[in-house]
Amino acid sequence: MLKHVVLSFSLFAFSSSTLLAGELDDGFKAFTAGNYEQALRLWLPLAEKDDDKAQYNLGILYQKGLGVEKNPKTAFIWYKRASANGNTDAMYNLAIMYNKGRVIYRSPKDAVKWWRKAAELGNADAQFNLGVEYFYGRKIGKDVPKAIMWWKKSAQQGHKSARAALYKTFNEGLYGVEKDPQEAKRWK
Repeated sequence: MLKHVVLSFSLFAFSSSTLLAGELDDGFKAFTAGNYEQALRLWLPLAEKDDDKAQYNLGILYQKGLGVEKNPKTAFIWYKRASANGNTDAMYNLAIMYNKGRVIYRSPKDAVKWWRKAAELGNADAQFNLGVEYFYGRKIGKDVPKAIMWWKKSAQQGHKSARAALYKTFNEGLYGVEKDPQEAKRWK
Protein backbone atom coordinates (compact mmCIF):
# COMPACT_ATOMS: atom_id res chain seq x y z
CA MET A 1 0.00 0.00 0.00
CA LEU A 2 2.77 2.44 0.92
CA LYS A 3 4.56 1.80 -2.40
CA HIS A 4 1.32 2.57 -4.24
CA VAL A 5 0.89 5.85 -2.36
CA VAL A 6 4.53 6.84 -3.00
CA LEU A 7 4.19 5.90 -6.68
CA SER A 8 0.97 7.90 -6.96
CA PHE A 9 2.61 10.90 -5.27
CA SER A 10 5.62 10.60 -7.59
CA LEU A 11 3.39 10.51 -10.66
CA PHE A 12 1.45 13.53 -9.37
CA ALA A 13 4.67 15.43 -8.71
CA PHE A 14 5.98 14.52 -12.17
CA SER A 15 2.75 15.49 -13.93
CA SER A 16 2.54 18.68 -11.87
CA SER A 17 6.06 19.75 -12.81
CA THR A 18 5.41 18.79 -16.43
CA LEU A 19 2.25 20.89 -16.38
CA LEU A 20 4.15 23.85 -14.92
CA ALA A 21 6.89 23.49 -17.54
CA GLY A 22 4.20 23.39 -20.23
CA GLU A 23 2.62 26.59 -18.95
CA LEU A 24 6.02 28.25 -18.78
CA ASP A 25 6.73 27.21 -22.37
CA ASP A 26 3.26 28.29 -23.51
CA GLY A 27 3.92 31.68 -21.93
CA PHE A 28 7.22 31.93 -23.78
CA LYS A 29 5.49 31.07 -27.06
CA ALA A 30 2.90 33.78 -26.39
CA PHE A 31 5.69 36.23 -25.51
CA THR A 32 7.60 35.40 -28.69
CA ALA A 33 4.42 35.91 -30.73
CA GLY A 34 3.95 39.33 -29.12
CA ASN A 35 0.94 38.24 -27.05
CA TYR A 36 2.27 39.68 -23.81
CA GLU A 37 -1.09 39.67 -22.01
CA GLN A 38 -1.39 35.90 -22.57
CA ALA A 39 2.19 35.41 -21.38
CA LEU A 40 1.35 37.39 -18.24
CA ARG A 41 -1.77 35.25 -17.60
CA LEU A 42 0.26 32.06 -17.94
CA TRP A 43 3.30 33.17 -15.93
CA LEU A 44 1.59 34.94 -13.03
CA PRO A 45 0.21 31.80 -11.32
CA LEU A 46 3.60 30.09 -11.74
CA ALA A 47 5.42 33.12 -10.34
CA GLU A 48 3.13 33.17 -7.34
CA LYS A 49 4.13 29.53 -6.75
CA ASP A 50 7.79 30.65 -6.66
CA ASP A 51 8.83 29.55 -10.15
CA ASP A 52 12.01 31.61 -10.65
CA LYS A 53 11.77 31.64 -14.46
CA ALA A 54 8.19 32.92 -14.39
CA GLN A 55 9.19 35.54 -11.81
CA TYR A 56 12.09 36.67 -13.98
CA ASN A 57 9.85 36.81 -17.05
CA LEU A 58 7.31 38.95 -15.20
CA GLY A 59 10.16 41.26 -14.25
CA ILE A 60 10.94 41.66 -17.96
CA LEU A 61 7.30 42.39 -18.80
CA TYR A 62 7.05 45.10 -16.14
CA GLN A 63 10.50 46.54 -16.83
CA LYS A 64 9.76 46.98 -20.52
CA GLY A 65 6.01 47.65 -20.26
CA LEU A 66 5.03 44.67 -22.40
CA GLY A 67 1.37 43.78 -21.94
CA VAL A 68 1.31 45.80 -18.73
CA GLU A 69 1.97 49.38 -17.77
CA LYS A 70 5.71 49.92 -17.46
CA ASN A 71 6.54 49.70 -13.76
CA PRO A 72 10.20 49.40 -12.72
CA LYS A 73 9.24 48.97 -9.06
CA THR A 74 7.14 45.91 -9.85
CA ALA A 75 9.92 44.60 -12.11
CA PHE A 76 12.37 45.06 -9.24
CA ILE A 77 10.09 43.08 -6.90
CA TRP A 78 9.81 40.18 -9.36
CA TYR A 79 13.57 40.20 -9.99
CA LYS A 80 14.18 40.17 -6.25
CA ARG A 81 11.85 37.16 -5.79
CA ALA A 82 13.44 35.31 -8.72
CA SER A 83 16.90 36.08 -7.32
CA ALA A 84 15.89 34.64 -3.96
CA ASN A 85 14.97 31.49 -5.87
CA GLY A 86 18.40 31.31 -7.54
CA ASN A 87 17.73 32.90 -10.95
CA THR A 88 21.05 34.37 -12.09
CA ASP A 89 19.50 36.44 -14.90
CA ALA A 90 17.31 38.16 -12.32
CA MET A 91 20.38 38.74 -10.13
CA TYR A 92 22.12 40.33 -13.10
CA ASN A 93 19.15 42.62 -13.77
CA LEU A 94 18.96 43.61 -10.11
CA ALA A 95 22.63 44.57 -10.28
CA ILE A 96 21.96 46.72 -13.35
CA MET A 97 19.06 48.44 -11.57
CA TYR A 98 21.20 49.14 -8.50
CA ASN A 99 24.11 50.29 -10.63
CA LYS A 100 21.99 52.79 -12.54
CA GLY A 101 19.97 53.91 -9.53
CA ARG A 102 16.66 52.79 -10.91
CA VAL A 103 13.70 52.18 -8.64
CA ILE A 104 15.07 52.39 -5.12
CA TYR A 105 18.45 54.10 -4.93
CA ARG A 106 21.80 53.96 -6.64
CA SER A 107 24.03 51.47 -4.89
CA PRO A 108 27.25 50.36 -6.56
CA LYS A 109 27.87 48.12 -3.52
CA ASP A 110 24.57 46.27 -4.07
CA ALA A 111 25.24 46.09 -7.81
CA VAL A 112 28.57 44.37 -7.21
CA LYS A 113 26.97 42.08 -4.60
CA TRP A 114 24.39 40.82 -7.12
CA TRP A 115 26.90 40.56 -9.97
CA ARG A 116 29.15 38.52 -7.69
CA LYS A 117 26.32 36.17 -6.67
CA ALA A 118 25.29 35.63 -10.29
CA ALA A 119 28.92 35.27 -11.41
CA GLU A 120 29.64 32.64 -8.78
CA LEU A 121 26.62 30.70 -10.03
CA GLY A 122 27.95 30.82 -13.60
CA ASN A 123 26.19 33.78 -15.25
CA ALA A 124 28.52 34.87 -18.08
CA ASP A 125 27.19 38.46 -18.24
CA ALA A 126 27.70 38.92 -14.50
CA GLN A 127 31.17 37.38 -14.75
CA PHE A 128 32.08 39.88 -17.46
CA ASN A 129 30.72 42.87 -15.49
CA LEU A 130 32.46 41.75 -12.31
CA GLY A 131 35.68 41.50 -14.33
CA VAL A 132 35.17 45.07 -15.55
CA GLU A 133 34.70 46.25 -11.98
CA TYR A 134 37.92 44.56 -10.86
CA PHE A 135 39.81 45.79 -13.93
CA TYR A 136 38.98 49.45 -13.45
CA GLY A 137 38.44 49.41 -9.69
CA ARG A 138 35.73 52.06 -9.67
CA LYS A 139 33.33 50.40 -7.23
CA ILE A 140 35.60 47.79 -5.71
CA GLY A 141 39.34 47.71 -5.35
CA LYS A 142 41.32 47.26 -8.51
CA ASP A 143 42.47 43.67 -8.92
CA VAL A 144 43.58 42.87 -12.49
CA PRO A 145 44.25 39.15 -11.84
CA LYS A 146 40.68 38.75 -10.53
CA ALA A 147 39.36 40.67 -13.55
CA ILE A 148 41.18 38.30 -15.87
CA MET A 149 39.91 35.29 -13.93
CA TRP A 150 36.27 36.44 -14.28
CA TRP A 151 36.71 37.38 -17.93
CA LYS A 152 38.16 33.94 -18.65
CA LYS A 153 35.19 32.25 -16.98
CA SER A 154 32.85 34.40 -19.03
CA ALA A 155 34.79 33.97 -22.27
CA GLN A 156 34.82 30.19 -21.85
CA GLN A 157 31.03 30.40 -22.07
CA GLY A 158 31.32 32.30 -25.35
CA HIS A 159 30.84 35.86 -24.03
CA LYS A 160 32.16 38.03 -26.88
CA SER A 161 32.94 41.12 -24.81
CA ALA A 162 34.94 39.04 -22.34
CA ARG A 163 36.92 37.49 -25.20
CA ALA A 164 37.56 40.96 -26.62
CA ALA A 165 38.68 42.28 -23.22
CA LEU A 166 41.10 39.40 -22.79
CA TYR A 167 42.45 39.81 -26.30
CA LYS A 168 43.04 43.53 -25.83
CA THR A 169 44.55 43.11 -22.36
CA PHE A 170 47.07 40.48 -23.47
CA ASN A 171 47.71 41.98 -26.90
CA GLU A 172 48.48 45.47 -25.54
CA GLY A 173 49.78 44.55 -22.09
CA LEU A 174 47.25 46.72 -20.25
CA TYR A 175 47.45 47.64 -16.56
CA GLY A 176 50.64 45.81 -15.80
CA VAL A 177 49.70 42.62 -17.61
CA GLU A 178 52.66 41.40 -19.61
CA LYS A 179 52.10 41.37 -23.36
CA ASP A 180 51.42 37.83 -24.47
CA PRO A 181 50.60 37.51 -28.19
CA GLN A 182 49.99 33.77 -27.82
CA GLU A 183 47.47 34.26 -25.02
CA ALA A 184 45.90 37.18 -26.91
CA LYS A 185 45.46 34.99 -30.00
CA ARG A 186 43.68 32.38 -27.86
CA TRP A 187 40.87 34.87 -27.15
CA LYS A 188 40.57 36.46 -30.59
